[in-house]
Amino acid sequence: MRTICTLLLICLTSGCGGKLEFSNREEYKTLSPYAQDYLDKVLLTYFGEPTEMVAWDKLPLNMHYAQGTVQDGSGRQLSLELSEPHTAIPEGTEVLWMGGNLAGQPSSWIKTWNEEKHLATLEMPLASNPDEGTPVILGPGEILADGRMLYAEHCQHCHGVTGDGMGPTAPYLNPKPRDYRRGIFKFTTTQSSKKASRHDLKNVIENGVPGTYMPSFKLLTEEESTAITEYVMWLAMRGEVEYQLIRLLGDGYSLEAIADRTEDGSETATEIQNEFLESVNDPDSFPAEVDSIVSRLANDWESSQEEASEVRPLTPRVPYSKESIAKGRALYLKDSLKCAQCHGEAGFGDGSQTLAVSKDEAGQDNVGLGLYDTWGNHVKPRNLHTGIYRGGRRPIDLYSRLYAGIKGTPMPAFSTTLLRRSNPEDPNSEMTDEDIWHLVNYIYSVPFEDVQAGSESQAVDPAPASDDPTENEVAAK
Repeated sequence: MRTICTLLLICLTSGCGGKLEFSNREEYKTLSPYAQDYLDKVLLTYFGEPTEMVAWDKLPLNMHYAQGTVQDGSGRQLSLELSEPHTAIPEGTEVLWMGGNLAGQPSSWIKTWNEEKHLATLEMPLASNPDEGTPVILGPGEILADGRMLYAEHCQHCHGVTGDGMGPTAPYLNPKPRDYRRGIFKFTTTQSSKKASRHDLKNVIENGVPGTYMPSFKLLTEEESTAITEYVMWLAMRGEVEYQLIRLLGDGYSLEAIADRTEDGSETATEIQNEFLESVNDPDSFPAEVDSIVSRLANDWESSQEEASEVRPLTPRVPYSKESIAKGRALYLKDSLKCAQCHGEAGFGDGSQTLAVSKDEAGQDNVGLGLYDTWGNHVKPRNLHTGIYRGGRRPIDLYSRLYAGIKGTPMPAFSTTLLRRSNPEDPNSEMTDEDIWHLVNYIYSVPFEDVQAGSESQAVDPAPASDDPTENEVAAK
Protein backbone atom coordinates (compact mmCIF):
# COMPACT_ATOMS: atom_id res chain seq x y z
CA MET A 1 0.00 0.00 0.00
CA ARG A 2 1.24 3.48 -0.83
CA THR A 3 0.76 6.38 1.52
CA ILE A 4 1.08 10.06 0.83
CA CYS A 5 1.55 12.16 3.96
CA THR A 6 1.30 15.94 3.48
CA LEU A 7 3.61 17.97 5.71
CA LEU A 8 2.33 21.44 6.51
CA LEU A 9 5.25 23.71 7.36
CA ILE A 10 5.56 27.42 8.08
CA CYS A 11 7.63 29.75 5.90
CA LEU A 12 11.16 28.91 6.93
CA THR A 13 13.25 31.74 5.53
CA SER A 14 13.79 34.77 7.68
CA GLY A 15 11.95 37.82 6.39
CA CYS A 16 10.55 36.13 3.29
CA GLY A 17 8.00 38.31 1.58
CA GLY A 18 5.86 35.66 -0.05
CA LYS A 19 5.17 32.01 -0.54
CA LEU A 20 8.19 29.90 -1.48
CA GLU A 21 7.87 28.11 -4.82
CA PHE A 22 9.89 25.59 -6.76
CA SER A 23 11.34 26.90 -10.01
CA ASN A 24 11.29 24.97 -13.28
CA ARG A 25 14.10 23.90 -15.55
CA GLU A 26 14.87 26.15 -18.50
CA GLU A 27 13.59 23.43 -20.87
CA TYR A 28 10.15 23.77 -19.25
CA LYS A 29 9.60 26.86 -21.39
CA THR A 30 9.87 24.76 -24.58
CA LEU A 31 6.72 22.77 -23.72
CA SER A 32 3.22 23.64 -24.85
CA PRO A 33 1.03 25.26 -22.14
CA TYR A 34 -1.05 22.10 -21.64
CA ALA A 35 2.10 19.96 -21.31
CA GLN A 36 3.40 22.43 -18.74
CA ASP A 37 0.11 22.16 -16.83
CA TYR A 38 0.36 18.37 -16.75
CA LEU A 39 3.96 18.47 -15.55
CA ASP A 40 3.00 20.96 -12.82
CA LYS A 41 0.15 18.71 -11.70
CA VAL A 42 2.37 15.61 -11.46
CA LEU A 43 5.05 17.40 -9.45
CA LEU A 44 2.50 19.03 -7.16
CA THR A 45 0.68 15.74 -6.56
CA TYR A 46 3.72 13.67 -5.67
CA PHE A 47 6.13 16.25 -4.23
CA GLY A 48 4.01 19.20 -3.12
CA GLU A 49 5.51 22.62 -2.49
CA PRO A 50 8.52 23.76 -0.44
CA THR A 51 6.48 24.46 2.70
CA GLU A 52 3.72 21.96 2.01
CA MET A 53 5.63 18.86 1.01
CA VAL A 54 4.31 15.45 0.07
CA ALA A 55 6.11 12.40 1.44
CA TRP A 56 5.60 9.74 -1.23
CA ASP A 57 6.47 6.30 0.06
CA LYS A 58 7.46 5.07 -3.41
CA LEU A 59 10.65 7.11 -3.01
CA PRO A 60 13.44 5.17 -1.23
CA LEU A 61 13.89 7.72 1.56
CA ASN A 62 14.09 7.46 5.34
CA MET A 63 11.35 10.01 5.90
CA HIS A 64 9.86 8.88 9.21
CA TYR A 65 11.22 8.62 12.74
CA ALA A 66 10.31 4.93 12.80
CA GLN A 67 8.02 2.25 11.39
CA GLY A 68 6.78 -0.86 13.13
CA THR A 69 3.86 -2.87 14.39
CA VAL A 70 1.75 -2.97 17.55
CA GLN A 71 2.57 -5.65 20.09
CA ASP A 72 0.01 -4.54 22.65
CA GLY A 73 -2.02 -1.43 23.37
CA SER A 74 -4.67 -0.29 25.81
CA GLY A 75 -5.54 2.94 27.55
CA ARG A 76 -2.58 5.28 27.15
CA GLN A 77 0.04 2.52 26.79
CA LEU A 78 1.29 1.32 23.43
CA SER A 79 3.98 -1.36 23.06
CA LEU A 80 5.64 -1.48 19.63
CA GLU A 81 8.07 -3.58 17.64
CA LEU A 82 10.07 -1.17 15.48
CA SER A 83 12.06 -1.78 12.34
CA GLU A 84 15.74 -1.06 12.89
CA PRO A 85 17.50 1.21 12.67
CA HIS A 86 15.28 4.08 13.72
CA THR A 87 15.90 7.60 14.91
CA ALA A 88 15.21 8.99 18.38
CA ILE A 89 11.51 9.32 19.27
CA PRO A 90 10.89 12.73 20.89
CA GLU A 91 7.91 13.80 22.96
CA GLY A 92 4.95 14.88 20.86
CA THR A 93 5.65 12.38 18.07
CA GLU A 94 2.63 11.46 15.96
CA VAL A 95 1.51 7.83 15.74
CA LEU A 96 -0.13 7.23 12.35
CA TRP A 97 -2.28 4.11 12.09
CA MET A 98 -1.60 2.36 8.79
CA GLY A 99 -3.92 -0.64 9.07
CA GLY A 100 -5.95 -2.84 11.35
CA ASN A 101 -9.04 -1.71 13.22
CA LEU A 102 -7.69 1.83 13.68
CA ALA A 103 -6.93 2.45 9.99
CA GLY A 104 -8.22 5.88 8.98
CA GLN A 105 -8.73 6.93 12.59
CA PRO A 106 -7.17 10.16 13.93
CA SER A 107 -3.53 9.86 14.91
CA SER A 108 -2.36 9.43 18.47
CA TRP A 109 0.48 11.44 20.01
CA ILE A 110 3.31 10.26 22.23
CA LYS A 111 3.76 11.99 25.58
CA THR A 112 6.76 9.95 26.75
CA TRP A 113 8.84 7.23 25.10
CA ASN A 114 10.76 4.35 26.71
CA GLU A 115 13.43 3.37 24.18
CA GLU A 116 14.56 0.29 26.06
CA LYS A 117 11.08 -1.23 26.10
CA HIS A 118 9.78 0.47 22.93
CA LEU A 119 6.84 1.59 25.06
CA ALA A 120 4.91 4.78 24.38
CA THR A 121 2.73 6.63 26.84
CA LEU A 122 0.15 8.50 24.80
CA GLU A 123 -1.25 11.96 25.47
CA MET A 124 -4.82 10.65 25.26
CA PRO A 125 -6.30 7.19 25.89
CA LEU A 126 -6.91 5.01 22.84
CA ALA A 127 -10.48 5.08 21.52
CA SER A 128 -10.18 1.30 21.05
CA ASN A 129 -7.42 -1.22 21.52
CA PRO A 130 -5.39 -1.75 18.31
CA ASP A 131 -5.05 -5.26 16.93
CA GLU A 132 -1.71 -6.97 17.45
CA GLY A 133 0.41 -6.51 14.33
CA THR A 134 -1.23 -3.23 13.33
CA PRO A 135 1.31 -1.29 11.22
CA VAL A 136 2.20 2.19 12.45
CA ILE A 137 4.43 5.07 11.45
CA LEU A 138 5.99 7.21 14.14
CA GLY A 139 6.66 10.78 13.13
CA PRO A 140 5.37 10.46 9.54
CA GLY A 141 7.57 12.55 7.28
CA GLU A 142 9.26 14.27 10.21
CA ILE A 143 12.84 13.54 9.09
CA LEU A 144 12.02 15.15 5.75
CA ALA A 145 10.40 18.12 7.52
CA ASP A 146 13.43 18.52 9.79
CA GLY A 147 15.67 18.35 6.73
CA ARG A 148 13.64 21.06 4.99
CA MET A 149 14.05 23.45 7.94
CA LEU A 150 17.78 22.76 8.25
CA TYR A 151 18.25 23.09 4.48
CA ALA A 152 16.53 26.47 4.55
CA GLU A 153 18.84 27.61 7.33
CA HIS A 154 22.17 26.29 6.05
CA CYS A 155 21.93 25.42 2.34
CA GLN A 156 19.21 27.31 0.51
CA HIS A 157 21.07 30.60 0.04
CA CYS A 158 23.57 28.80 -2.23
CA HIS A 159 21.74 25.75 -3.59
CA GLY A 160 18.33 27.42 -3.98
CA VAL A 161 14.82 26.44 -2.95
CA THR A 162 14.60 23.89 -5.78
CA GLY A 163 18.13 22.55 -5.37
CA ASP A 164 19.07 24.07 -8.73
CA GLY A 165 22.27 25.68 -7.44
CA MET A 166 20.79 29.12 -8.07
CA GLY A 167 20.32 30.54 -4.59
CA PRO A 168 20.83 34.30 -4.05
CA THR A 169 24.51 33.75 -3.18
CA ALA A 170 25.25 31.53 -6.20
CA PRO A 171 26.04 34.24 -8.79
CA TYR A 172 29.02 35.31 -6.71
CA LEU A 173 30.54 31.84 -6.36
CA ASN A 174 32.98 29.89 -8.53
CA PRO A 175 32.73 26.95 -8.76
CA LYS A 176 28.95 27.12 -8.80
CA PRO A 177 26.92 25.37 -6.07
CA ARG A 178 25.76 21.88 -6.99
CA ASP A 179 22.55 21.54 -9.00
CA TYR A 180 20.89 18.41 -7.56
CA ARG A 181 18.16 18.09 -10.19
CA ARG A 182 19.91 15.50 -12.37
CA GLY A 183 20.61 13.30 -9.36
CA ILE A 184 24.33 13.55 -10.12
CA PHE A 185 26.84 14.17 -7.34
CA LYS A 186 30.51 14.43 -8.18
CA PHE A 187 32.43 13.01 -5.24
CA THR A 188 31.26 9.51 -4.40
CA THR A 189 32.58 6.15 -3.28
CA THR A 190 30.10 4.24 -5.45
CA GLN A 191 30.64 2.61 -8.82
CA SER A 192 30.63 4.92 -11.84
CA SER A 193 27.14 3.84 -12.94
CA LYS A 194 25.60 4.34 -9.48
CA LYS A 195 24.10 7.25 -7.61
CA ALA A 196 25.74 8.76 -4.58
CA SER A 197 25.33 6.89 -1.31
CA ARG A 198 23.96 8.49 1.83
CA HIS A 199 27.46 8.19 3.26
CA ASP A 200 28.85 10.21 0.33
CA LEU A 201 26.34 13.02 0.80
CA LYS A 202 26.84 13.13 4.56
CA ASN A 203 30.60 13.19 4.04
CA VAL A 204 30.32 16.33 1.89
CA ILE A 205 27.95 17.96 4.39
CA GLU A 206 30.20 17.22 7.34
CA ASN A 207 33.60 17.84 5.70
CA GLY A 208 32.78 20.36 2.98
CA VAL A 209 34.55 20.50 -0.39
CA PRO A 210 38.13 21.79 -0.01
CA GLY A 211 39.06 24.57 -2.40
CA THR A 212 35.43 25.68 -2.88
CA TYR A 213 32.83 27.72 -1.01
CA MET A 214 31.15 24.55 0.31
CA PRO A 215 31.93 24.67 4.04
CA SER A 216 32.08 21.95 6.64
CA PHE A 217 29.03 21.52 8.86
CA LYS A 218 30.67 19.39 11.51
CA LEU A 219 28.74 21.17 14.27
CA LEU A 220 25.50 19.59 13.09
CA THR A 221 24.33 16.61 15.10
CA GLU A 222 24.12 13.17 13.52
CA GLU A 223 20.34 13.51 13.33
CA GLU A 224 20.58 16.92 11.67
CA SER A 225 23.11 15.73 9.09
CA THR A 226 20.90 12.73 8.35
CA ALA A 227 17.82 14.94 7.91
CA ILE A 228 19.59 17.25 5.44
CA THR A 229 20.88 14.22 3.51
CA GLU A 230 17.37 12.82 3.09
CA TYR A 231 16.00 16.20 2.02
CA VAL A 232 18.79 16.69 -0.55
CA MET A 233 17.99 13.24 -1.95
CA TRP A 234 14.30 14.21 -2.08
CA LEU A 235 15.13 17.38 -4.03
CA ALA A 236 17.32 15.35 -6.38
CA MET A 237 14.51 12.85 -7.01
CA ARG A 238 12.01 15.62 -7.64
CA GLY A 239 14.41 17.21 -10.11
CA GLU A 240 15.03 13.92 -11.89
CA VAL A 241 11.29 13.30 -12.30
CA GLU A 242 10.90 16.80 -13.77
CA TYR A 243 13.86 16.29 -16.12
CA GLN A 244 12.61 12.92 -17.39
CA LEU A 245 9.03 14.17 -17.83
CA ILE A 246 10.19 17.19 -19.82
CA ARG A 247 12.07 14.85 -22.13
CA LEU A 248 9.01 12.59 -22.45
CA LEU A 249 6.52 15.39 -23.08
CA GLY A 250 8.88 17.34 -25.32
CA ASP A 251 9.08 14.45 -27.76
CA GLY A 252 5.68 15.24 -29.25
CA TYR A 253 4.24 18.19 -27.37
CA SER A 254 6.91 20.86 -27.25
CA LEU A 255 6.22 24.08 -29.15
CA GLU A 256 8.78 23.02 -31.77
CA ALA A 257 7.32 19.52 -32.11
CA ILE A 258 3.79 20.88 -32.53
CA ALA A 259 5.00 23.32 -35.19
CA ASP A 260 6.66 20.46 -37.07
CA ARG A 261 3.57 18.26 -36.84
CA THR A 262 1.22 20.97 -38.13
CA GLU A 263 3.52 22.36 -40.83
CA ASP A 264 2.20 20.21 -43.69
CA GLY A 265 -1.43 20.51 -42.61
CA SER A 266 -1.87 16.82 -41.85
CA GLU A 267 -2.58 17.61 -38.19
CA THR A 268 -4.05 20.60 -36.39
CA ALA A 269 -3.02 22.08 -33.05
CA THR A 270 -6.46 21.18 -31.64
CA GLU A 271 -6.11 17.54 -32.72
CA ILE A 272 -2.68 17.34 -31.09
CA GLN A 273 -4.04 18.82 -27.85
CA ASN A 274 -6.94 16.35 -27.82
CA GLU A 275 -4.48 13.52 -28.42
CA PHE A 276 -2.45 14.75 -25.46
CA LEU A 277 -5.49 14.91 -23.17
CA GLU A 278 -6.47 11.36 -24.15
CA SER A 279 -2.96 10.17 -23.22
CA VAL A 280 -3.21 11.96 -19.87
CA ASN A 281 -6.48 10.17 -19.08
CA ASP A 282 -5.36 6.77 -20.36
CA PRO A 283 -3.90 4.76 -17.45
CA ASP A 284 -1.69 2.86 -19.89
CA SER A 285 -0.20 6.01 -21.42
CA PHE A 286 1.27 8.99 -19.55
CA PRO A 287 0.31 7.76 -16.04
CA ALA A 288 2.09 4.48 -16.77
CA GLU A 289 5.11 6.38 -18.07
CA VAL A 290 5.25 8.45 -14.87
CA ASP A 291 5.09 5.29 -12.78
CA SER A 292 7.87 3.71 -14.86
CA ILE A 293 10.09 6.80 -14.52
CA VAL A 294 9.70 6.86 -10.75
CA SER A 295 10.21 3.10 -10.45
CA ARG A 296 13.51 3.27 -12.35
CA LEU A 297 14.62 6.27 -10.34
CA ALA A 298 13.75 4.61 -7.04
CA ASN A 299 15.57 1.43 -8.04
CA ASP A 300 18.67 3.41 -9.06
CA TRP A 301 18.85 5.21 -5.71
CA GLU A 302 18.02 2.12 -3.68
CA SER A 303 20.60 -0.10 -5.38
CA SER A 304 23.24 2.58 -4.95
CA GLN A 305 22.95 2.24 -1.17
CA GLU A 306 23.86 -1.45 -1.29
CA GLU A 307 27.31 -2.73 -0.36
CA ALA A 308 27.82 -4.15 -3.85
CA SER A 309 27.72 -0.60 -5.26
CA GLU A 310 30.69 0.57 -3.19
CA VAL A 311 34.15 1.06 -4.65
CA ARG A 312 36.21 -1.73 -3.11
CA PRO A 313 39.94 -2.02 -3.96
CA LEU A 314 40.92 -5.52 -5.04
CA THR A 315 44.29 -5.22 -3.31
CA PRO A 316 45.62 -3.33 -0.28
CA ARG A 317 47.29 -0.02 -0.90
CA VAL A 318 50.77 -0.33 -2.37
CA PRO A 319 53.30 1.09 0.14
CA TYR A 320 54.32 4.68 -0.53
CA SER A 321 57.86 4.44 -1.90
CA LYS A 322 60.19 5.88 -4.54
CA GLU A 323 59.59 2.85 -6.71
CA SER A 324 55.80 3.19 -6.50
CA ILE A 325 55.98 6.92 -7.25
CA ALA A 326 58.13 6.25 -10.34
CA LYS A 327 55.64 3.65 -11.59
CA GLY A 328 52.79 6.07 -10.97
CA ARG A 329 54.60 8.80 -12.89
CA ALA A 330 55.14 6.45 -15.85
CA LEU A 331 51.44 5.53 -15.83
CA TYR A 332 50.46 9.18 -15.59
CA LEU A 333 52.40 9.94 -18.79
CA LYS A 334 51.05 6.89 -20.66
CA ASP A 335 49.18 7.97 -23.79
CA SER A 336 46.35 5.48 -23.32
CA LEU A 337 45.50 6.80 -19.84
CA LYS A 338 45.41 10.42 -21.04
CA CYS A 339 46.12 11.88 -17.59
CA ALA A 340 48.54 14.47 -18.96
CA GLN A 341 46.12 15.57 -21.68
CA CYS A 342 44.03 17.25 -19.01
CA HIS A 343 46.27 17.69 -15.97
CA GLY A 344 49.39 18.55 -17.97
CA GLU A 345 52.73 16.78 -18.13
CA ALA A 346 53.85 18.43 -14.90
CA GLY A 347 50.46 18.18 -13.18
CA PHE A 348 49.59 21.88 -13.18
CA GLY A 349 46.14 21.33 -14.74
CA ASP A 350 47.26 22.84 -18.04
CA GLY A 351 47.02 19.91 -20.44
CA SER A 352 46.19 20.23 -24.13
CA GLN A 353 42.49 19.54 -23.53
CA THR A 354 42.19 22.86 -21.72
CA LEU A 355 42.71 24.56 -25.09
CA ALA A 356 40.69 22.14 -27.22
CA VAL A 357 37.06 22.22 -28.36
CA SER A 358 35.01 19.70 -26.38
CA LYS A 359 31.50 18.33 -26.91
CA ASP A 360 28.45 18.54 -24.68
CA GLU A 361 26.03 15.68 -23.92
CA ALA A 362 24.14 16.33 -27.14
CA GLY A 363 27.34 16.09 -29.18
CA GLN A 364 27.44 19.81 -29.87
CA ASP A 365 30.54 21.97 -29.45
CA ASN A 366 30.74 23.66 -26.07
CA VAL A 367 30.56 27.44 -26.02
CA GLY A 368 34.27 27.92 -25.37
CA LEU A 369 37.59 26.13 -25.31
CA GLY A 370 38.38 23.62 -22.62
CA LEU A 371 36.37 21.18 -20.53
CA TYR A 372 32.76 21.44 -19.34
CA ASP A 373 30.69 19.47 -16.88
CA THR A 374 27.16 18.05 -17.21
CA TRP A 375 25.69 21.31 -15.93
CA GLY A 376 27.41 23.36 -18.65
CA ASN A 377 30.00 24.90 -16.34
CA HIS A 378 33.54 25.42 -17.55
CA VAL A 379 35.83 23.25 -15.39
CA LYS A 380 39.57 23.16 -14.94
CA PRO A 381 41.53 19.95 -14.33
CA ARG A 382 42.98 19.73 -10.84
CA ASN A 383 46.35 21.36 -10.29
CA LEU A 384 48.00 18.47 -8.44
CA HIS A 385 50.70 20.72 -6.96
CA THR A 386 48.26 22.37 -4.57
CA GLY A 387 47.63 19.17 -2.61
CA ILE A 388 43.94 20.13 -2.47
CA TYR A 389 41.60 17.30 -3.42
CA ARG A 390 37.95 18.30 -3.45
CA GLY A 391 36.58 14.83 -2.91
CA GLY A 392 38.82 14.15 0.11
CA ARG A 393 42.52 13.40 0.61
CA ARG A 394 42.41 9.92 2.11
CA PRO A 395 44.00 7.20 -0.05
CA ILE A 396 40.58 5.61 -0.61
CA ASP A 397 39.25 9.00 -1.77
CA LEU A 398 41.90 9.34 -4.48
CA TYR A 399 41.48 5.68 -5.40
CA SER A 400 37.73 6.28 -5.83
CA ARG A 401 38.33 9.33 -8.05
CA LEU A 402 40.52 7.22 -10.34
CA TYR A 403 38.49 4.04 -10.20
CA ALA A 404 35.00 5.52 -10.57
CA GLY A 405 35.81 8.92 -12.05
CA ILE A 406 34.17 12.18 -11.03
CA LYS A 407 30.53 11.95 -12.01
CA GLY A 408 29.15 14.69 -14.20
CA THR A 409 32.63 15.75 -15.35
CA PRO A 410 35.12 14.73 -18.07
CA MET A 411 37.18 12.84 -15.44
CA PRO A 412 36.71 9.22 -16.61
CA ALA A 413 36.32 6.04 -14.62
CA PHE A 414 39.26 3.71 -15.16
CA SER A 415 37.09 0.81 -13.97
CA THR A 416 34.93 1.01 -17.08
CA THR A 417 37.58 1.93 -19.63
CA LEU A 418 40.92 0.41 -18.78
CA LEU A 419 40.96 -1.63 -15.59
CA ARG A 420 41.21 -5.39 -15.90
CA ARG A 421 38.78 -7.18 -13.61
CA SER A 422 37.87 -10.70 -14.65
CA ASN A 423 41.39 -11.97 -15.38
CA PRO A 424 44.20 -10.25 -13.42
CA GLU A 425 46.77 -12.14 -15.49
CA ASP A 426 45.52 -10.82 -18.84
CA PRO A 427 48.63 -9.23 -20.43
CA ASN A 428 46.48 -7.15 -22.79
CA SER A 429 44.85 -5.16 -20.01
CA GLU A 430 45.97 -1.55 -19.65
CA MET A 431 45.86 -1.33 -15.85
CA THR A 432 45.85 -3.38 -12.69
CA ASP A 433 44.47 -2.51 -9.28
CA GLU A 434 48.06 -1.98 -8.12
CA ASP A 435 48.53 0.52 -10.93
CA ILE A 436 45.77 2.68 -9.47
CA TRP A 437 47.57 2.63 -6.13
CA HIS A 438 50.82 3.62 -7.87
CA LEU A 439 48.97 6.57 -9.39
CA VAL A 440 47.59 7.49 -5.97
CA ASN A 441 51.11 7.48 -4.54
CA TYR A 442 52.40 9.58 -7.42
CA ILE A 443 49.60 12.13 -6.95
CA TYR A 444 50.49 12.39 -3.26
CA SER A 445 54.12 13.07 -4.20
CA VAL A 446 53.50 15.89 -6.68
CA PRO A 447 53.15 18.76 -4.15
CA PHE A 448 56.55 17.80 -2.72
CA GLU A 449 58.52 17.64 -5.96
CA ASP A 450 61.74 19.66 -5.83
CA VAL A 451 61.84 20.21 -9.60
CA GLN A 452 59.17 20.60 -12.22
CA ALA A 453 58.39 17.33 -13.95
CA GLY A 454 59.57 17.34 -17.56
CA SER A 455 62.31 19.92 -17.00
CA GLU A 456 65.94 19.23 -17.92
CA SER A 457 67.06 19.40 -14.31
CA GLN A 458 68.36 16.19 -12.84
CA ALA A 459 65.59 14.36 -11.06
CA VAL A 460 65.74 14.19 -7.30
CA ASP A 461 64.00 11.98 -4.81
CA PRO A 462 60.52 13.30 -4.07
CA ALA A 463 60.10 14.44 -0.51
CA PRO A 464 58.76 13.19 1.71
CA ALA A 465 58.99 9.64 0.39
CA SER A 466 59.58 7.63 3.50
CA ASP A 467 58.78 3.94 3.45
CA ASP A 468 57.45 4.43 6.97
CA PRO A 469 53.92 5.86 6.70
CA THR A 470 54.16 7.21 10.24
CA GLU A 471 56.87 9.58 9.03
CA ASN A 472 54.91 10.75 6.04
CA GLU A 473 51.54 12.40 6.50
CA VAL A 474 50.45 11.89 2.91
CA ALA A 475 50.98 8.15 3.19
CA ALA A 476 48.82 7.88 6.28
CA LYS A 477 45.94 5.49 5.88
